[in-house]
Amino acid sequence: MKKNLLFLLALAFGLTACNESADSFKVNVSLANANAKTVYLQKFVNNEPVTIDSAVVNNDQAVLTAPIDDPQILYALRVKGRKGSMPFFADNKDVVFVGDMNNPQAIEIMASETQAELDAFNEQLGQFDEQIQELYIYLQQAFNENDSVKVDSLNVVGTALMKQQDSFRDEYIKAHPESFVTHYILDGVKQDYPIDQLKEMVGSFTTESIYRNHLTEYITAQERLEVGQPFIDFTLKTKEGENVSLAEVIAQNKITMVDFWASWCGPCRHENPVVKAAYEQFHELGFDVISVSVDQDEAAWLNAVEEDQLPWTQVRDSEHKASDDYMIYYIPANFLYDQHGTMVAKGLRGEELAAKLAELLKE
Repeated sequence: MKKNLLFLLALAFGLTACNESADSFKVNVSLANANAKTVYLQKFVNNEPVTIDSAVVNNDQAVLTAPIDDPQILYALRVKGRKGSMPFFADNKDVVFVGDMNNPQAIEIMASETQAELDAFNEQLGQFDEQIQELYIYLQQAFNENDSVKVDSLNVVGTALMKQQDSFRDEYIKAHPESFVTHYILDGVKQDYPIDQLKEMVGSFTTESIYRNHLTEYITAQERLEVGQPFIDFTLKTKEGENVSLAEVIAQNKITMVDFWASWCGPCRHENPVVKAAYEQFHELGFDVISVSVDQDEAAWLNAVEEDQLPWTQVRDSEHKASDDYMIYYIPANFLYDQHGTMVAKGLRGEELAAKLAELLKE
């Protein structure tokens, strides 16, 4: 009955397999509880959403128009006042959004074959998410009950589930090398793969796409951040308001660590005492640190520096220029450079840092 109803709605909007207009297609919106709200049609250009049309919902309906473009373009529908957006592929055909704004997870998009392909993948992947979320509830209960045996047992199950989910995604990508949907899927999770594995996966693709291009660009940029590569310079302001460049810091030390962090990042704050201990142990031997905060809130940054009593150079990358150059997806993240500006290690946590510094600075 539901499918029949959706089919009738599609007919009511006059959908056809091919767009009658040679230069545009329509996005027809049928959303309950969205009256008087403005909806925006966006398309992604260089991974950034750009608004190309807008309309006000009247009697639960609105119509937006997009010019014909590369069929691989990802679009999004955004409702004013709502967080996030609803991304979709249109295939340059008229499409329909049907649903209720009070239940956004159940909103359906019709008429796009590419979107149907992606939805089918997400539905299968989502089955793992449902199991993991259910497991998380039990894990929280075990934490609250201080049942360490149960926590350990649930963690084992959860880790196995996540590995199964990763394996499903990997097998799907391997089985569909010709589909740009596959390229799009991998592009969205590329930071989860080691570069060598990612290169192999991309190399197996049998067709070109804008998402394959994104992946190739990412790989090239990441290779610039491998051990043995030269540093990427930046100049940022210290907490005293003075400009300092990474090149200046590196030139003054045998080993320099570039440490990306933020005041709101729990793991970063947990790692700060570890870095501080390494600094105190190895600073006289030629080790120094330059911490790059990605905080937007300057006061929060300064308070965290004071609270954690960090004595080395502190700068803030509020515009994310250095963070982008260093492709920071997760924090904390760090890179170690020798006195010649060559990377000698990266991603060191806990005892790994002191052990590596002892190796590099041994007399």
